[in-house]
Amino acid sequence: MDCSGVELLIGGEYDTSIPRDLISSVHLPGWLGWIRLWREPESVPAACDPFKQAYYYGAATPEALIRTFCENLEKAANLGAAYAVFHITHIELEDFFTRKHRYSYKEVLSSAASFLNTICMNYSDGEPPVTIGFENLWWPGLTFLSQSEVDFFTGQLEFNNWIFVLDTGHMMNAGDIRTEKDGIVYVMSALERLSEKTIQRIRSIHFQCSTSGTYQKEFFFREPPSGFSSLSYGDQMSLLMPMIANLDQHQPFTIPDCCQIIRKIKPDFLVHEFTSRSKEEFGVKIRTQKNTLKNYR
Repeated sequence: MDCSGVELLIGGEYDTSIPRDLISSVHLPGWLGWIRLWREPESVPAACDPFKQAYYYGAATPEALIRTFCENLEKAANLGAAYAVFHITHIELEDFFTRKHRYSYKEVLSSAASFLNTICMNYSDGEPPVTIGFENLWWPGLTFLSQSEVDFFTGQLEFNNWIFVLDTGHMMNAGDIRTEKDGIVYVMSALERLSEKTIQRIRSIHFQCSTSGTYQKEFFFREPPSGFSSLSYGDQMSLLMPMIANLDQHQPFTIPDCCQIIRKIKPDFLVHEFTSRSKEEFGVKIRTQKNTLKNYR
């Protein structure tokens, strides 16, 4: 499909069926609750469900979280990745519905900077073994919706081997976006509020469209379903994952206006990041978006 490589999501063992020379970048696991383990380890139940421990908090203890993160960074470096993507965010599962969050944006950003600085202390030069790409989400953390947020975060970092990764759909999810056109306008407006220095640090774009404003108004900003808190972690995620898919749609852009975003950023990497149930569906979406971009210069 005329793509130069893949961004490989890693977690467990590397799938050797994917040739190493096709791996352009790596996406690190996204632990939705890792900030709580780092900030308040005493609040994480000692008898926590092992599944939740591994996939929500990332580990059993802050020390184990550091080891796991370092192992993933080193795996990404050994795979020859140009960068390793990491989400700077936190969400309690009940707060997914209410949007009344345990931590403020600044608390998440400050804790993330503290964690990352601690990670880099494990390396002799104080720098991670692979460039870390900080990706935005719409929950508390890094959103790229204000320069002050970016400055607050980066001003606390004690290492320099990092970039920003802009996910366009994630940015759209932060607004009440109902149409692709409105989403592009929203993203461009947010980018205009960022400094040129910040724009230059955005070296990769996860290019996808999400117009879930109507869905969000219907299903969120309210109490979780009755009995949600008493469900097992697996059952909670079984309920949440289809909702996240409807919210964070990962659809291709279909109108040429989206090229404005690329012209503004001029990234080194553009990742076609889509939700698909089959290789064939994925191929259709890639072809759709690449066709939309065919006149980009």
